[in-house]
Amino acid sequence: MTIHLPNDIESDILAEVHGGHFASVDDALAEAWRSFRRHQQPPAPAPGQGLIGALREDADLLDEIVEHAMKVR
Repeated sequence: MTIHLPNDIESDILAEVHGGHFASVDDALAEAWRSFRRHQQPPAPAPGQGLIGALREDADLLDEIVEHAMKVR
């Protein structure tokens, strides 16, 4: 794969490689991509704040769900 980067970004990447932070330009770009992907994924809910935690915050919705479950039971 061939990519073309702006001069300032290319210089920054090369400086990081030459400074020993990355073994190669490929490693630096791979890490940049992984970092980008991690930031694109929605954060995991905090403990107790998944679906059940969200339902605790909406008592009316929880009541509707329980009522429906009891009818179809």
